[in-house]
Amino acid sequence: MGYRLDWRLLGRDNRLLDSGEIDRGFRDRRSALEALAAFLHQFALWGRDSERNSWWAKRSEDADLQVLVSLRTEMPAERDAIPAKWDAQHGERAPLAA
Repeated sequence: MGYRLDWRLLGRDNRLLDSGEIDRGFRDRRSALEALAAFLHQFALWGRDSERNSWWAKRSEDADLQVLVSLRTEMPAERDAIPAKWDAQHGERAPLAA
């Protein structure tokens, strides 16, 4: 299981301007949080928004733009999560080593 850091750039009235991902995922939570800390320290103001379960960052108190970053657990693809024996079509043989 891995972790992803998703970001959203918000303008006035919380209008979504852009979104993306920081790096391309992390193996563990600690690595993701280290990357998040490095990202947030680029901004003059930042903090945690527990209601949204995310972090926010702004260049200044009166800035119109704000970045929201959320940490999410990466779930395995459905095909990877279902044992091959269960995934085989009716009458099909599933590989034993799956």
